[in-house]
Amino acid sequence: MINIFQPSLDDKELGALKEVFESNWVGRGPKTEEFEKKFSEKIGVNSKNVCTVGGCTQGINAILEILDLNSDDEVIIPSLSFIGIANSVVRTGSKVTFCEVDERTMNTNLNYISDVVTDKTKVLILIHYGGYPCTDMDEIIEYCNDNNIKIIEDNACSPFSKYKGKNTGVLADFGVWSFDAMKVMTTGDGGMIYCKDKDVMSKLRKHLYFGLTSKSGLSNKVDNRWWEFDVVSSGGKFVVNDIMSTIGLEQLKKVDGFIKRRKEIADFFNANLSKLDWVKVPPTIKGEVESCYYMYWIQFENQTIRDAVAKFLRDNDVYTTFRYYPLHWVNFYKNLVGDTTSLKNTEAAAVKTLCLPLHPSLSDSDIKLIVKLIEECSHEL
Repeated sequence: MINIFQPSLDDKELGALKEVFESNWVGRGPKTEEFEKKFSEKIGVNSKNVCTVGGCTQGINAILEILDLNSDDEVIIPSLSFIGIANSVVRTGSKVTFCEVDERTMNTNLNYISDVVTDKTKVLILIHYGGYPCTDMDEIIEYCNDNNIKIIEDNACSPFSKYKGKNTGVLADFGVWSFDAMKVMTTGDGGMIYCKDKDVMSKLRKHLYFGLTSKSGLSNKVDNRWWEFDVVSSGGKFVVNDIMSTIGLEQLKKVDGFIKRRKEIADFFNANLSKLDWVKVPPTIKGEVESCYYMYWIQFENQTIRDAVAKFLRDNDVYTTFRYYPLHWVNFYKNLVGDTTSLKNTEAAAVKTLCLPLHPSLSDSDIKLIVKLIEECSHEL
């Protein structure tokens, strides 16, 4: 089976992990601090503005918790989003509001966002779909600043994508990355948080580890009685360890190569699949944006064709999927949100789109086979 997502790990990670095991310190420690520093350098920010976290969803949970939202506050998210985002909003007790996306790029924009903003809107959570940045981030940020709306970039799909030369995830108030097993780079699980305001980041960092005001154990080099502590909030434990961070350090060394290969594969798909008049390839990237090519998607005239192609590929050992199933179609959210009849683009995209395999482990013969099978589908439809 050709997998749609697949991690790229080898002896480099194993060798680095051996050193960690031999150190007898596998919890959060110096490797995690180094990972935060190296990652911050990679995305062009100060290390005081980032912190590791147990996962992307955990990061969004923690950010929303420190924003002290109440039951009247509204949080806007695209309906084409990962379920963890909406779950995080519900956990705060605030209200989920779904916004529309472009049918072809599956990114939201200022028009779709402003259509659902009210005087109760406090937060916008957006994604850069498949690694392709939203192209009007300047306008979105200006609008949200004028209306006192905080922006969280769910950057799980777009690590090292760029907007006007700047990494996505650091464009607005907060950014969150995912390093789970299927992402552009992996630590097995885990993630990273960015916060523009260093004071808020300091508060958030404490909240991520029980609300503690001081470090404990071997990492505490200040207090004479390091076993004493105090807390400033009822924070949880949202941390990663040196095992995960060590993998992350090795992955950081390779990630430019990963993205280069991803682009090669996407370019190959574009060049060959665009020749098929019944297949739509992703829109050409316009403006000053760069993609990390996390996902590659094609679209068809209708759901019947999409589903037939997906089945034909699976029957021939090529696994495909669609990300993300519209959240307003999920019964749990129907009951919470109510009428969402205006999300026509979202619904059209959801029934016409298919995500193809895209990861550095794909061989040239793999991607040629995928194209060949899609070409053969025209005879099966």
